[in-house]
Amino acid sequence: MDSCDGVVECTALVLAESCTELDGRLTLFGVLDEILTGPDGSASFVVYAKFEGCEHAGGERRTARILATDDDGSMVEESEEFDIWLDGPENSATIVASFDLPEGFEREDEVLWIEAVLDGETVAQTALPVRERYSV
Repeated sequence: MDSCDGVVECTALVLAESCTELDGRLTLFGVLDEILTGPDGSASFVVYAKFEGCEHAGGERRTARILATDDDGSMVEESEEFDIWLDGPENSATIVASFDLPEGFEREDEVLWIEAVLDGETVAQTALPVRERYSV
């Protein structure tokens, strides 16, 4: 019987304002459905990604990273590369990447694309609108 090559999926790709870890548990604060820029156009957020493998994913080293691109597909920012190991469906791997968009990123009504990349291939993506944060 032929087996697959160890399919891995990104089962969660979540953006949040910040996060903290306490006793091995990660808590995300302020889950985002849009990116809000400050008066100078900058923005900060974190991206949480969870990867899970099938029963044939056998513990080999894989690399994961998160990309942020604009509407044209141009790179805005990318995370460092993370080494992950998956050993079957019981053991998942998670990464958290922090992003600080540069000043001048004021691109009202643009969409920022966030991609989870595993071994050089995009396995999940989401798009969030970029809005200016208004002071009241």
